[in-house]
Parts: sequence; C-alpha cells; structure tokens
Amino acid sequence: MPLGGAGEIGANFYLYGSQGYWIAVDCGQGFINNPSGDPQVLIPDIQAAKDNGIKIQAILITHGHEDHIGALPHLWKKLKCPVYSAPFALELIASRIKDKRLLSQLHSIEPLKTNQFGPFSVEWIPVTHSIPEANGLFIQVAGRNLYHTGDWKLDPAPVLGKTTATQRLQAIGKQGIDVIIGDSTNAPLTGHSESETRVQKGLLDMIRPLPNRVLVTCFASNLARIYSLGKIAQQTKRQVTLLGRSMQRIHGIGKKLDYLNDFPELVAAQELGYLPRHEQLIICTGSQGEPKAALARLAEGKHQFLELEAGDHVIFSSKTIPGNEEAVERLTEQLAARGIQLLTDEDGLIHASGHPAQDEIKQLYEWLRPKHLLAMHGEDYHQDAHCDFAKSLDINSKSVKDGEIYDLSAAPRLMDAIDIPLIQIENR
Repeated sequence: MPLGGAGEIGANFYLYGSQGYWIAVDCGQGFINNPSGDPQVLIPDIQAAKDNGIKIQAILITHGHEDHIGALPHLWKKLKCPVYSAPFALELIASRIKDKRLLSQLHSIEPLKTNQFGPFSVEWIPVTHSIPEANGLFIQVAGRNLYHTGDWKLDPAPVLGKTTATQRLQAIGKQGIDVIIGDSTNAPLTGHSESETRVQKGLLDMIRPLPNRVLVTCFASNLARIYSLGKIAQQTKRQVTLLGRSMQRIHGIGKKLDYLNDFPELVAAQELGYLPRHEQLIICTGSQGEPKAALARLAEGKHQFLELEAGDHVIFSSKTIPGNEEAVERLTEQLAARGIQLLTDEDGLIHASGHPAQDEIKQLYEWLRPKHLLAMHGEDYHQDAHCDFAKSLDINSKSVKDGEIYDLSAAPRLMDAIDIPLIQIENR
C-alpha cells in the first residue's frame, strides 16, 4: 500500500503488511512550487492508514535522498517506531532532527544480512545510485519473495561506494521473485544511464580550459559529484569552496564516514577575496532555482562573501526537476544579465541520472526473473511506460497509485483504495 511515491516523483512511503504486522519502506517528502518558485514541502498524510487499523512497527530506509527520508522529522512523533538503514542515510536523518527519542530509534543495518521484522525477513542489497549506500530490499514473507528496488542504476564505476551486488541479485533470481516493486523514473528512456566516472572526465574537460572563476551547482546529496570536483580542483590547480548549508552538511558526513579522506582542504567563503579568480572552484547549492539558496543570492548580487563578475562561469551539473523550469529559467536570466557564462549538459557530459534506463531494467529483470511488476516511483507517464516495457519482457505488470491496497499472496490483486492526500508543511 503506497502512501506516497506512486503517481508522483517524491514523497516515497510504501507499506507492507502480513498477519497484522506492518512495515514501511522509506518516509520521504515531495515538493511543489508556489508562484515565486520557492519549493513547498509535501508529506504523506498517515491518518487514513491509522484510521484503517494500520500501525507501522518499523521503517526501513533504502537510501538518504530527501524524497525517501525527508518526512521522518515531521511524522516520527506519530509513528514512534524504530528506523533501520545503512549508516550514510542514518547520519543524514540524524543531522536534520532535534527529537532525541528519534535518535535513540535509529539502527544501522549490515548489507547482505537478513533482518527479521515480525513475519518479514528483509535483506538490504547494495545498488548504485547518485548517493552512497543505496539499497534495494529483498523481502520474504508468507511464502512470497518480493524485491523493492528503491532508487538504482547499474554503474560499473560509481566513483564512491560499492558497485551493485550483482552476484547476490542473480542468486536471489534463482530462488524466484514473485513481485518486483520497481522504480519507474527513467523507464521511458531507451539505452543505459551514464557512469559517474564519465561525468568526472566530462567536468574535467569542461573546467580545465576556463580562464576565470568557476562555480559548479549540483545536488548537494551527490557526494560522488562533490568528490569528483575536489579531484578536478587539484588537477586544475584550483582551490575548493563550498557554498550552502546542505552542501557543507553532506561534506561533513562524507568526511565522518571516510568517503572524502583525500578531498582537498576547503577555502572558507570569506577568504575568497584573497584568491585570484582563476584559482577558485566553488561548489554551490541552488541548481533548481531555489530563491533562498546560495546561487540565487549570487545571481541577485546579495551573497555575503562573494560577488560574481562578468566572465565567470557557472556550470549546471544537474538536471531540472519537473516543476522547477520557471525558477531555473529566472535564475539563468539573472546570471546572464550579469555577464556570467552558463554551461549545461548540452555543452558536455557533466551530469548523469541516478535512475535506470531500459537496458538496465532489462538486465535486472533477467537476473531476478520476476513474475509480476508493480510500477511505482514516477508520474503516470513513467509508470505506464515501465509497465509497457515489462510486458514486452513477458512480465505481468500493474501501475499502482497512492492509497491502493494490493493483495500479493498470489498474482497482485487490487483489493481496495483509500484517499491518501499529500499535505503541505512549512519549509524550514
């Protein structure tokens, strides 16, 4: 039963129940934009589930992106159950919460080890994604084998972290998967996603010849991209500065968990005035046009420590999330009006999606041999494309929606549906 993430991108929150025992997979937030372009946070409304007698006993986190963990600080007081995940996601959760009771309920798991939650046996399976320590979940319950993909791709060279546990996935496939609950984000796309290692080379090729200050904006959670930019700074004899609280927070967690042992020392923003422009490489938040982010303040000439100058370069090492187009366009117009040179993925291979295209989906399904697919994590268009592609592989497929309740004891059967609204909360 999805409470969020089925029919939209974001707010991922999926419930599994057996013998009256319920677990949740992920607890994420979604976003919409108001006319100013300022993103407004949405979280699933769990009251309808409670009204139907559902008490969640444990929350299992696949990875640390906000659309998979961001609702926890808001909902945990109502849920009051333990949370299990790999260390990177747990550090991200802990860095955002003030409730010490929740801190005591965060539990680290070991990948490829079986964990018991009531009637559920669950194993976290390492996969590559655009954040370290992403996992799919192999769930065994009531004689059924399920695989919840989480967010994933097949990247043979992810820069940071482990590669996908392909041998374990193949072994699971030999047991047989009854139902796969699968990420649909890039299901409409043919081919294969790009490797993060190739993005590192693309960024190096783009940055090396640039004569002045270089600012790169990317998703703060993409620690591999931050790591790559640190290496590029060393290769191009530039110093690194991080702008934006979320960027600095991720960097701190990466250092704590030994992902950034050889990352160059940072130059504080207030010290940039002592560095020649051609020695500066700035990694910055704000790629989605967020009005309060560091890049927006730079575009307006209102940043406390830095003033961009004509001839400087801003590189967008990211994609625009649907719904943010107007905010990003407004931002780029402001930068261009200041004489800033803009570079995007149209100018080189400087971004890679963290989600699988059709070649990767086909490979995973050949390993797992699922009988059925429930397509989730996408808007209707993405999920429908996922179903169509799976059917071409002779996999029975259904596109699920928030609030729908499926019986998985045999072929997935829609039993009921309840209204599950996403509610808006204050964006702190």
